Amino acid sequence: MSDNSIQPDSINGAIQIDSVLDAMIESMIVIDASGRIERVNKATENMFGYRPDELIGKPIGILMAGADKARHSSYLDRYKQTGVRRIIGIGREVQAQRKDGSSFPAHIAVGEVRAEDATRFVGLVRDLTDQRQTEEEALRRREEMVNVSRLSMMGEMAAAMAHELNQPLTAIANYAAASIRLLEQGTEEGLADVKAALQEINEQAHRAGDVIQRTRGFTKSADGTRKVTRIHEVAELIRSLATLDTRANNIQMNWEIPADLPPIVVDSVQIQQIILNLVRNAVDAMENTEPEKRQISVTAKLTAPHEIRVEVCDRGPGVSDSCANDIFNAFYTTKASGMGMGLAICRTIARAHGGQLGFRNNESSRGGATFFFTIPTQVNS
Repeated sequence: MSDNSIQPDSINGAIQIDSVLDAMIESMIVIDASGRIERVNKATENMFGYRPDELIGKPIGILMAGADKARHSSYLDRYKQTGVRRIIGIGREVQAQRKDGSSFPAHIAVGEVRAEDATRFVGLVRDLTDQRQTEEEALRRREEMVNVSRLSMMGEMAAAMAHELNQPLTAIANYAAASIRLLEQGTEEGLADVKAALQEINEQAHRAGDVIQRTRGFTKSADGTRKVTRIHEVAELIRSLATLDTRANNIQMNWEIPADLPPIVVDSVQIQQIILNLVRNAVDAMENTEPEKRQISVTAKLTAPHEIRVEVCDRGPGVSDSCANDIFNAFYTTKASGMGMGLAICRTIARAHGGQLGFRNNESSRGGATFFFTIPTQVNS
């Protein structure tokens, strides 16, 4: 028997290896040093729709879509020339492509295998379609809960909005009635007064319209788009809504959010929801506070090189030890008619933006509690 004959043990070993590879649930692809496919397992056939003979000898790019098709060949070439790892030994998400031309998100991890005769690369591919669908569904449900919470908060503020709207509507009705009487008199002086009354009606109608417009803008579903802005601009858009609530409850509000704080990248409506929710909670917390102490302060400052901290401070009873551990949990509430979702959703929003939501009780001399959230500033690369 010649020296280069194939031994039975080698054949059995190869068969066993093929059986092991075909038992894997993830796609496994063996690539030679030039980036051409040498071997695939059964999962690769099922995932991509190719027969093994359609893949053997083809460049790995045949399984990639778009820009990823060219990148992987360049990654191998660069690695062989420089040793810099762009894909070798590092997991990466790519757009993979099936035989029928359809693409899907996938995670590929490539390892290097050095043998005496040659260097090969082994790629493990995992289909991320189900994972992405699960993540998108979770995101959709979170957005729905955020919207429900926002509408619930507006429901709690309904009395304040009704009071705010009642004033201009009452004024409009009074000016209109007075104008009718003046017109019936038919005097020159009466006509001048009618003109002044119509001007007042116009102003009061705009005032009522502004309240409705601000409320409508806040309660509509957010588009989920994050944009570069400043916390001053974000907060200023709901300052009037917050003031509406505090004024209706005989509370003095101090608003100090500097215009020169660094820019941030946020979903403005969601950040507004946190601020308004914390103000709403502060209003409720001071239900039994003496009139002269009923104050809320809303402030923002830079607390780290790349972090802004927004605080809402009240002068209520503070947060009791029994509530402290559960206050941010979903469905936990101390309000008789509360949903128990406000702070839980605010924390979710803060975390989704890379920040945190927390609180501390104020010094005993002042009383009350301060709730705060942080937002990373935009860091220019």
